[in-house]
Amino acid sequence: MPKKYTRLFSLLLALLPWLAVAQTTTIEVHFPLQATDTVVLSHYFNSKIYANDTLILNSEGQGRFHFKEPLPQGIYSLYFDQNTFFDFLLGEEQQLSIRQDQGSIQLTGAEESQWFQNFRNYMAKQQTQSKRLRQRLKNAQGVDSIQTIQQQLYQLDEQVLSFWETETARTEGSFYATFVSTNLPPPTPQVFPDSIRHNDSRKAAYSYYYRKAHYWDHFDLYDIRLWRTPIIEARLKEFFNEVLIQHPDSVLPSAIQLIEGSKAQPEVFQNLTSFILNNSAQSKYMSMENVFVALAQKYYLNGEAFWISDKTKENIAREVHFRKNNLLGNLAKELLLEDENGQYQSLLQQNTNYTIVVFWEPDCGHCKQQIPQLFNEVFLAADPSDLSVFAVFTGTDKQAWTDFLKQHELNGWLNVWDPQQTSNFRVNYNVRSTPMIYLLDANKTILGKQLTIEQLKAFFGANR
Repeated sequence: MPKKYTRLFSLLLALLPWLAVAQTTTIEVHFPLQATDTVVLSHYFNSKIYANDTLILNSEGQGRFHFKEPLPQGIYSLYFDQNTFFDFLLGEEQQLSIRQDQGSIQLTGAEESQWFQNFRNYMAKQQTQSKRLRQRLKNAQGVDSIQTIQQQLYQLDEQVLSFWETETARTEGSFYATFVSTNLPPPTPQVFPDSIRHNDSRKAAYSYYYRKAHYWDHFDLYDIRLWRTPIIEARLKEFFNEVLIQHPDSVLPSAIQLIEGSKAQPEVFQNLTSFILNNSAQSKYMSMENVFVALAQKYYLNGEAFWISDKTKENIAREVHFRKNNLLGNLAKELLLEDENGQYQSLLQQNTNYTIVVFWEPDCGHCKQQIPQLFNEVFLAADPSDLSVFAVFTGTDKQAWTDFLKQHELNGWLNVWDPQQTSNFRVNYNVRSTPMIYLLDANKTILGKQLTIEQLKAFFGANR
């Protein structure tokens, strides 16, 4: 073999042990106070925690986790029990030792892991100082004393912000830097355009749109490593539930923009889309149902949601089927139904400013209580020219229906039913339980659904 190739071959042989180490993960654990205990190595994903491996420490409290391939970068945890666990960061380098030393934790080896531990120690120290100052502020007396403590708190906040900025710049390119930068607050407008500078309402609108546009400046939502931390869910909830105006016209475009941007990262696309869909379904604002239906149709029912089973797709399709025709802002579907005398009555021909549409049954426990309340506390309290009630009996026992009407003297309502069940009201108005109460305006636009008696009383009380 030529001499130069011999030297090259020798160099490669010398590098092999280093390459083998670099491509593996080894975590040495030494926790004397937990000797012979079981410890679980876990990782965070989408703010939940999942186990990677388990071992039992020896009588000296020592153990070793070893993986032949590097673990995905993210935040990991050594978990003993709900009161004893230790979170740490795994970056590119994954050879480290974690030891318990007189109650404190010492971490050596992987540089990014050490940086993260120093970051945690610094933040714990600053939080202790902040808590102490806030307690002093709570008990402070006198303007000078209060202002002094407030200034100290401000300086403490500035120190923390400076630390985040310095750490991010110092370790640029590392996962640690990416993680620390997520703590930086979104930028706020420092200067307003001359055209709105003296108009408070326009300045507020400008600030809202600016914050929405720059919320993710320091948080790379598409970096899968940040999904392997405990912080992702809180940030998503803050953006979608607090930063954005809780209206489909605000939430839906932002949701689609973020989802479309995530498609290059299938794992992010899956989890981001799932979060937004579930968040809209669980929202306390009824208009968020519009977001649920739009996202379900766009991503789940057209085949893009590669992660769902046929059964899940079927369930989502069923929900969309029952919800899409009765979303807030939709024009109500016509109901042409028979009254007690066999005469057909039209929902869309009611000429009052507001129309309540209520679906009910006389043998429904909630209906027995709420239907008389609706009549006495809402209908009778309203101006007859202002409100009409289109009350739909959902069953087929006419005698039970008319007996209830007479017993409670529900006169003045349009009491109707669908004896042949041919109007499709259950689908068009999502009537899967009773009572189901809608509120329509003069144009028969749906203003509210699944309303309570108290909500209706508050609405008509405020609009008298």
